Amino acid sequence: MRLDGLVQGWLTRTPGLIETLFDRLPDVLFYVKDQQGRYLWANQTLIDRAGLQGVEGVVGKMADQLFPASGLSTVAQDLEVIDTGRPIRELLRLYQTNRGDRYWCLSSKFPLLDDAGRIVGLAGLSRDLPRPNERHQSYRRLKKVLDFIDAGLDGPVRITEAAEHAALSMDTLGRLVLEVFHVTPKQLLMKKRIDKACRLLEETSTTITDVSAACGYADHSAFSRQFKVSTNMTPAQYRAART
Repeated sequence: MRLDGLVQGWLTRTPGLIETLFDRLPDVLFYVKDQQGRYLWANQTLIDRAGLQGVEGVVGKMADQLFPASGLSTVAQDLEVIDTGRPIRELLRLYQTNRGDRYWCLSSKFPLLDDAGRIVGLAGLSRDLPRPNERHQSYRRLKKVLDFIDAGLDGPVRITEAAEHAALSMDTLGRLVLEVFHVTPKQLLMKKRIDKACRLLEETSTTITDVSAACGYADHSAFSRQFKVSTNMTPAQYRAART
């Protein structure tokens, strides 16, 4: 027997183990959905973020019912994975709970197959990005990079220029950013742009075109596309949901 078959047998003969394990992960949302994108099961963290008391409040519902601010686009993404069979791996995105709290996470979704190899649903995992430790030695080494990026967010910041400014090789920069922020340098830059856009949309009446420019996007449509990929909402929808 292959090792994966052996482990699968153990898991099958230990009912409730998978659910118990995932319920012990406070910073991870794990779920299983059917072919229509309806929840079949979710771990305790997802239940808590949805403001519910138990898994029975999740089963049979869709993302737009649990997370109205961004759920419609999440449903569309789920159905695309189910229809195409193409998984999503480590997509950096920002989501909002029913209480209005915001979380950056790395999201992955994989199609589930039946015995005949047909797609019958999906399993998904969203892992919160931890808050960076500003006392960490690697964070201090990135200080010049972070200052360079923050100072240039209203323009075309280039990662290579940020690395040169801090006298770091691209390989070293990538390693340090992954160690501290758990993302790539490119993802970090995008995250900073979207965070700034969120602040401007929430706290000011600045037009979306001007928000786009202030966050370094020369093309308003490119900004709107990136914002929707990151948040599952258009800038206008985000502003409406937060005001």
